[in-house]
Amino acid sequence: MAYLKNDLASDIAERLRDAEARADECWRALELRYYPSNLATWAVLSGGIKIVEREQAARGSNTPHFGAMLSNLSRLLAIAAKWVMCHGQPAADLDSRWTGELSTFVDQTLSLAKAYSCFEVCFQGFHKGRYAADVSSPSLIRFSVPGSARDRQVSAYQKGLRPSDGRFATQRAAQRPQTPRVVDAFDRALRASRPIGSLRFAYADPWDLWRELVPEYSGRVMALARRADTLSLGDYTLAEFNAFYVALIVICAAHDHLCFRWAQAQGVYPLESAVMVRTVPEWTEVLSTLSGVTPEKCRAMIGDLTFSIKLSVDLHVYPFIPLGDANKTLALAPPFPLHSRHDENILRACSQRRPHVYDVTSREKESEMLAAVRTVSGRYRADGSVHLPNPVPDIDLLAVDESSSTLVIAELKWIRKTVRPAEILDRDADVLKGIGQLDTIRAYLQAHPDYLLVRGLVQRPVTEYRNVHYLLVARDHWRWVEPHNDVAVVEFEPFARALGRSANLREAIGELLTYDWLPVEGRDFRIQYDKATANSVTIESPVFYSAAPP
Repeated sequence: MAYLKNDLASDIAERLRDAEARADECWRALELRYYPSNLATWAVLSGGIKIVEREQAARGSNTPHFGAMLSNLSRLLAIAAKWVMCHGQPAADLDSRWTGELSTFVDQTLSLAKAYSCFEVCFQGFHKGRYAADVSSPSLIRFSVPGSARDRQVSAYQKGLRPSDGRFATQRAAQRPQTPRVVDAFDRALRASRPIGSLRFAYADPWDLWRELVPEYSGRVMALARRADTLSLGDYTLAEFNAFYVALIVICAAHDHLCFRWAQAQGVYPLESAVMVRTVPEWTEVLSTLSGVTPEKCRAMIGDLTFSIKLSVDLHVYPFIPLGDANKTLALAPPFPLHSRHDENILRACSQRRPHVYDVTSREKESEMLAAVRTVSGRYRADGSVHLPNPVPDIDLLAVDESSSTLVIAELKWIRKTVRPAEILDRDADVLKGIGQLDTIRAYLQAHPDYLLVRGLVQRPVTEYRNVHYLLVARDHWRWVEPHNDVAVVEFEPFARALGRSANLREAIGELLTYDWLPVEGRDFRIQYDKATANSVTIESPVFYSAAPP
């Protein structure tokens, strides 16, 4: 039988502690730790790119499977990199040659890191009361997540899975073909490249190619950006970071495609060249020149995105990987910056490195959400930060549609995404706090139905509207709360989408509260229990898979 941590008998708890301690020592079996740490780190990243190329060749890169693979790979590469950094041999001159022995040892390392990543998730979730454990034997544990079918839908949504059918179905945008000028620039860069052995090639910095790519990737960065350009991140603004990141992904995209084109021409992928390696001064100079951001600020941004054994859990947030020598040489695997939410990731880095700066940026989130809502709700009156008497919380958003006799009173919560299961309880607490605030606001307005009318915010007492909804509108993280007393929780993206396309506010909220924007188990996702083994300990845990065709 599965038990939460607080319900375990002492002997079962001891078995779990022993199993966790054994799994934590699984790195001792790695052959790669007998290599110089910088070579082992480079090899781990190269092995990761080999996995990416294999997935692209099998199913392409514009699929939900590819996104899930990159997300998982990013985490297990972080685990493997920490192992070889901490337990490898002292760094030596980097001899980046891919041998059969090295390939075997990298495969062993990544396979074990994949298994151990499941242990990290399950045991963190168990210690925080999120996972229940069924200890079948000292070496076999089955973890499960208590919850309803709706909870599973919300969990799938948080993992990026979306409906494949209905009004909220999402369609992946087709990848745009390269312009003739870009194709020509790639051709010229490829002609100027030269082979170095069978698995490596070299080329001079292709400035003409990079500059041709800047407009396209600038558009991509701006399309993803959700925070104000003026936002201060300490030593630089978000606008400056956006410019820096355009330069970074331009360099990544050029290198990634040149490797692909070289493989097409030569018949073998240049794996020894797949990871880009430069010194910090070299990275600083090229990124500053291409972005127009000062070298000092570029150096600060590189530092913020540099992988740390203590802080980092994936390569999307921290793509620059030190190769020994006191962080003077940094390696970078192009797929991860290319598929990152750059503004979200730099804010996470900022929250870890400069919490006082991040706290200031957090206080601006709700006002930015309100501004985003107003851009899609022009037909409805939308007021923000409506003051109510202390100790009643203020209303973040008041939307009214007299024609359909509909009133929406909303709390806006932009909650940082979780990276570790250990963070979930704190984020959930923010959601529950918002629900409590709505309950308090509702009770006050029921007792004082003329309050908004007297202040000219509505045209009738609250109790005379046929449709009154109290919504917690959460962004990036939320949990399921059963609707009650006209109080419900929804996610920001479908909320904004419904407001923007519906004929009236009643219809918009009615459609939203069907929750058809959540993925459906069996149609859009499936859950299966997968096994993972580390140091002779085996766990079974629920894993979400996209049900979309491969």
